[in-house]
Formats: sequence, structure tokens, C-alpha cells
Amino acid sequence: MSQPQTPNPLRPFNGDNIPDTLKANARWAPWRAIWNEKRQKFDKIPAHAKAPFYGISTAKPERWYSYEQALKAYQDNPTLFAGVGYVMTGQHDVVGIDLDRCVADNTIAPWAQDVIDRLASYTELSPSGNGLRILIKGEIPNDWTNHEVGIEVYGGHEPRFLTVTGQRLKVSPLEVLRPEQATLLALSDRYAKTKTTATIISLELPDILDELVLPALQDLDIGYVARDFLTEGTHRGDRSRELFATAVALYNAGLPDDEVFSLLALNPFAFEVALDHRRQDSDRALMYLWVEHCQKGKAKSKSTPVATLADFENLAPNSPLALAECAQPATENIADDFDVVKDVSPVHTPVPPKHRFAFTPGEAFFDPNIPATKWTIKRLLPETGLGMVFGPSMSGKTFFVLDLAMSVALGREWRGHKVHPGQVAYICAEGGTGFRKRGLAYLNYHGLERSGLPMHLLADAPNLLERGDVKDLIVSLKSIKDLKLVVVDTLAQTTPGANENASEDMGRAMAHCNKIVAATGALVLLVGHTGKDEGRGHRGWSGMPAAFDVSIQLERNGDYRAATIVKMKDGEGEGTKYPFHLGDVVLGQDEDMEPVTSCVALPGAKVGAEVPDDGDDLTGNQRQVLQAARDLTDLSGAATPADVRNAAKDGMPKPARGKQDNRGRDAKRAYDALIALGRLAEDGGCVQIVAG
Repeated sequence: MSQPQTPNPLRPFNGDNIPDTLKANARWAPWRAIWNEKRQKFDKIPAHAKAPFYGISTAKPERWYSYEQALKAYQDNPTLFAGVGYVMTGQHDVVGIDLDRCVADNTIAPWAQDVIDRLASYTELSPSGNGLRILIKGEIPNDWTNHEVGIEVYGGHEPRFLTVTGQRLKVSPLEVLRPEQATLLALSDRYAKTKTTATIISLELPDILDELVLPALQDLDIGYVARDFLTEGTHRGDRSRELFATAVALYNAGLPDDEVFSLLALNPFAFEVALDHRRQDSDRALMYLWVEHCQKGKAKSKSTPVATLADFENLAPNSPLALAECAQPATENIADDFDVVKDVSPVHTPVPPKHRFAFTPGEAFFDPNIPATKWTIKRLLPETGLGMVFGPSMSGKTFFVLDLAMSVALGREWRGHKVHPGQVAYICAEGGTGFRKRGLAYLNYHGLERSGLPMHLLADAPNLLERGDVKDLIVSLKSIKDLKLVVVDTLAQTTPGANENASEDMGRAMAHCNKIVAATGALVLLVGHTGKDEGRGHRGWSGMPAAFDVSIQLERNGDYRAATIVKMKDGEGEGTKYPFHLGDVVLGQDEDMEPVTSCVALPGAKVGAEVPDDGDDLTGNQRQVLQAARDLTDLSGAATPADVRNAAKDGMPKPARGKQDNRGRDAKRAYDALIALGRLAEDGGCVQIVAG
């Protein structure tokens, strides 16, 4: 058995010789050299110039750096970085040619010298000193390699990172020059091999999904052999072969990568096989499952030839550990200096293939272009997360929430707030009959049709304390495409027998709700009740408010109703109040010829309701509209919304000459705000002054 070699020192970086043509391109990054005992060579890991311990992705141009930035990072961290390198990804009139293991005892192999002479462009030594690279101007139709000879040619068709030394040959030109196209074609004709179609294995591990979001084995069409292996560990003599066949069966059942990987990683029989094959090292076992069974099993399921790592010796996965385990070159002619680089995790030494807690560099985290919150209903319902609407009995909770849900499903503006529409799932845990009437009332009042309504109803009460119920619920919810909102009406009915004041019970329910959020990406909106003291918020465990991204409290005082945002993640909109009232809707007649009625939530307080005095914090435009309403109703006793808005517009200052006249827009916005605040209401097509 041969002894491990001691790594030879790498060639130092000399920036003085780097051609200006390359320096002008923002395609640079510093790189780390990590010795790989198994491969007996250095892994070359490109890194962020501003966050040295984080890898850089060749797929994201915004993360590449100028030459000056990369050079400074290298100079500031000489013990961490071995030099700087050039990102080749994407055609940009630069082609790199790597000549591998062609230098020995200061002598260049004749075949390599012939290539250098033909291309006649900038040429330098590789970091190892055993190879050469040539950089030329031009484009090629595809990247190609010949590892038997030791030549690789890359023109940006594949993700590549090229380490650069500046160790220029004395006879080499100082600049990157353009050879004749015929020279490139002749080089390809002589050395390029015909490639067969193959699938490149990705070494980037997916996240392991929670069992709650995974499909149940009994629901999968995978055959009894695979099912018996996963449930009982039975096999036909070869556990590894049975594991591979099971992976193929899971892919044939239509499951995506992350679900197949998670089912195997979480299965005790599958993971036992992986641990036994990788000396009980869990990190290496996960990589074994992913590469040897998931990726190759996926290719097998599609009858697609799969390339092993021996076919792609220059593959560089996203961690040294993955390389040490999985890269098994078939020959000694391995590409030294071109590496495939994907989105990588932080590259500490050593690191597991995947971080559960992945830190984000401050540079990216504090990007001002990333919106703080994305919305389903702007400034009211965030795009995803967990929320609650709560209030006392008879406060109109279901009517109010139904109004929100219909706005999301139909894409209807809500109280002047922009809506991003999507599918809605509504769990009617208190029974479907009453809710059916309320839904019909909404449709009838607004003149809408049932046909094509993007809302899905469940007249049942899944138990949010039971994992089985939650898992089955998630499976159903994931079948709804473009799901935006999941309403649970009510929380009490979906936590039967729970101690509402106990963290064990309600904390479990909240955790399961967050699993629904994670699985669907939707906002889960719970409907709950206040306790005996309405001023203390919703009923139940005191730790629940911390779980919510948005919390809306309903209040009722006689005929007056209002919804107030009492919590909003990041504090945006907290304290905003939305008065509303319930309008009667006649749905038809029963068998006794008596009217069948229900209600619909309408904006603004009910006319004549005693509105609590919260003080006058109106804007100038809102006061203008309110005064116009007073003046018109005093004169004629009635005024339409258009009359009020036009009168308010005429009373606003005219814009200066040449400036756009936005008075009509401002009057409408102020009018809509007064409706939402309950200061104005509409009744029979006329404006009513509610307060003030």
C-alpha cells in the first residue's frame, strides 16, 4: 500500500503578469487550497472577497468581483487564500486551455509545446507547476476535454473556475490574443473526443424534509418489494442492491429529489445500510445515499446513462468532505485547475455536506433591495407565515375572515389595499352548513358566480395535535396549486381536548401549523376567541402571541364592529383599525315561504352606530373630503360618493403650471381611507357621515 504523499508547495501568485484584458472583467475571486488526502491533490475553493469563509457561485454574476477586490482579499488573508482565480462561466470572448501534467524537470512535453506554438497567446504555469494554461480570445461551440492526453478547453459553456498564477512563460506573449479560428478547429479535430449523453451527478445535498411533509408510504405506488424494505428492512440477499432498487421505485412513483432523499435518510433500514457502507459516519452516509442511490437511481429510473465521478474527474463539489468521499478518479490524468462550482455552503475545514444552520454574509443579509415583507394583502396579510384573527362571540369573526379570503381568491382590492391573488383553502371546522350560507351571501351581494371560484372548502375538523392528521392535511394542501391562504376556523375546534393554557398542547399545535406553512409556503390564518378579559387578547397559552406574524383583534360594542392589527411582523401597520358592519342578504325562501338570510361584512361602521372617540388624526386631504361630505349633505340631505370626491377635489389647491394634476386620485384615496376608518359609510348609493 502506497504511503500518502506530502503536498508540494503551490506556485506563488504574481499579479504583475496578469493581462489587462482579464483584469478588466469583473470575474474574479480569491481561492483556498485544501489538501485532499484521498485524491492526493488540492481542492480549489473560490470564496467571497468580503466574506472569506463563504464559497462563491459561478451561477450568480452579482457575487463575482473585480480584479482589485479579489487581489485585496488575497493580500489581506495570505494564510487563508492561495491566490486569485477567474470565473469562466458564460461566453465572453475568452477561452481557457488547460494542459495537464505536461511539465517535468523544467521541460515542456512536445505535444504541449505544439499546442502553445499554435495558439501563440498568454501562457502560464499552473499552481502545481506540473501543468500549463493558455488564455486566448475567441469562442468555441462547446467545451471539451481529453483526459487521456491531458487537455481541456473551456469557453464558458459550463460553470468553471480557473485558478490563475501569473507565472508567465518567458517566451509567452504578454496579452490574451486571438488565434485563427481554423487553429481552434484543428485543435478540436485532433484531441476532442466524441461525448455520449450523460447525467452529471450533483453533489449538493438537498435539505432533509420533515416527516410531516413527506408522502405516506401506503399512498405510494412503489411495489411490495420496496415497501417491505422501507417498512421491515427485508431484502433479497443484498441490502445495497435493495436500497438502490427502492430509490428507483421512489423516482418512478414521481417523487422529486428532496422527497426521495428525505425518505431514505429518515428511514432506519435505508440509513443503516448507508452507515455500514461509510464506517458509521453519518455525514458520509448521507452523501452515499444522495450520490450512489438517489442520483444514480434517478438516472436509472429514466433509462438515462449516468456519469460517475470517474467520468468527470474535474468535478468539484461544495465541500472537501464530499470530494474526499466521492471523487474516485479512474486515471492519473485528472484536471488540476478547472473546477465546477455550484452554490456552495460556507467552506470551513472540515465541514459537513449540508449545514442545518446556514449563516448569511452581512453583505447579502443587509441588501436594501430585498423587501422586508412580501404581502398577500398589502400591509395586512403577509405572503407566508402564521396569523390569527380573534374576537369575542358574535363579533363577526367568520364574516370578516371570509371577506379577506374572498378578496385573496378573487384578487379583489380590500379596503384600498392591493391584493396578490391565489388559491384559498378554508377549513370550516365548526360545520359547513352555516358557512355555505355565508359564502353564498358574499357571492350574491357582490354579483359573483360560483363557477371557477379559486377556493377549496373542508367541512371537517382535522386535529392539529395529531401528527397523522397534520400529515394528511399537508398532503391535501400541497395538491392545491398556487395556494396563498389557509384558514383554520376555529382553532378551538381543531385542538379537541387540549388544555388551551398549557404550552405542551398549544405549543405542539403551533409547531404543527408552522409545518403547514413550511410545506405550502402559504399564510395559515387561525380564527380564535378572546378570553373573559377581552383586553388581554385571545384565549389560551400566553406564549402563543410570539408564534404569530400577524394578529388581528375584532371588537364589538353594540352595533359598532372593528378589526385592529395588534401585531405585525416588523411592526408595519400595527394599530390600524378597520371598522366594518354586517349587511343583511336574502338568499331565498325556505319550505315555509320564509326568507333565508345571512350577512356579509361591509366596510365602515354601521350608520347610527356609536363610534368610540379615538381622536382626530386625519390627514389634510381626509379632512377636505369629510368637510365636502358635510357640506353636501347639509345642502341636499344626500350625496353620492362621486359628488363628495369631486367637491373635495375642487377644494384642493391646484398644481403649479406644468405639474401633473393628481387631485382626483388624492380625493379618492382620502375617501377610501375614511370609509375604512369608519368616518364615512355608503348606504343605498349615498354617503353617510358616521362620526365627526
